[in-house]
Amino acid sequence: MQILPINSEKDLSELKEKAKLSVSGCVLALGFFDGVHIAHRAIIEKAGNEAKKLGIPLTVFTFSSSSKALKPEQVRLFTDSEKLDEFESLGADLTVIFDFDLIKNVSKDEFIDKILIEKLNTAVAVCGFNFRFGKGASGNAELLSKKMTERGRKTVTVAEYTENGNSVSSSVIREMLSENKLVSAARLLGKPFFIDGKVTHGLGLGKNLGFPTVNVEIPSEKFSLSNGVYLTAVEISDKLYTGITNVGSCPTFDERETHTETFILDFDDNIYQSKIRIYFIKFLRNEIKFSSAEELIMQINIDKNRALELKKEIQWQEIGLSLQ
Repeated sequence: MQILPINSEKDLSELKEKAKLSVSGCVLALGFFDGVHIAHRAIIEKAGNEAKKLGIPLTVFTFSSSSKALKPEQVRLFTDSEKLDEFESLGADLTVIFDFDLIKNVSKDEFIDKILIEKLNTAVAVCGFNFRFGKGASGNAELLSKKMTERGRKTVTVAEYTENGNSVSSSVIREMLSENKLVSAARLLGKPFFIDGKVTHGLGLGKNLGFPTVNVEIPSEKFSLSNGVYLTAVEISDKLYTGITNVGSCPTFDERETHTETFILDFDDNIYQSKIRIYFIKFLRNEIKFSSAEELIMQINIDKNRALELKKEIQWQEIGLSLQ
């Protein structure tokens, strides 16, 4: 998948040349796509189907998760790299990822004429029912359809996506995660909430206790779960392992900034500096400050047994993952 970050006027001016879209253009999936949840996937998959029918590329138009001016009150579910991984898995040929500040004052007509048509040669635009565009979010999906039709192009609007009668949205998912309803959130995300990161050196405390852990920092822009201990699935080189992950500051010993420490069952390879993915499956307990190392060891064994029991109870097919 080709990725074009648009962070400056120079990037914007070079977009048409770098996108290298043919005279037939592309099918463009439009949205912020935070979390790339099942409603977002419906938009991208619809765009993919249109692209296959027409024999032209599938392009995703989105905004950088670090764009502070776009929904500044919301902590992001996915980092940019995580979103890009999801777009590629959904078959995108090209992703154009804009800094929102660069085009937040662009008018409705300029957005369509200068960016969608002139720069990206959009043959078909696909968006959600609540898509907004143009300065002050003054344009909507209905207007986009009207304007694209006037220009000999097409718009496909994907209706509101619901699950059990409830609207699927990133806000709903954030609320579920805040309440540790991880399985419910996974159903809406299409997979469990996860963190990607490189394994970094810790203090070696887990190893000294007989439970070696891998440390992964939580990106500053990414939603963080409540401090506590979780049953997790750890993806290493495309293979899944059962994990027990602590999110927090390790209060029993010298406290650190909030991060993750994961004990991976039946695994002892050296994966320092390797990129791994930690899927959060089930909340086990709150983070606790123990009075001694012995008390902590006893609790880790309890956590391990509880995690193995819960693992048998999870309906893995429902959450888009298989950890058997």
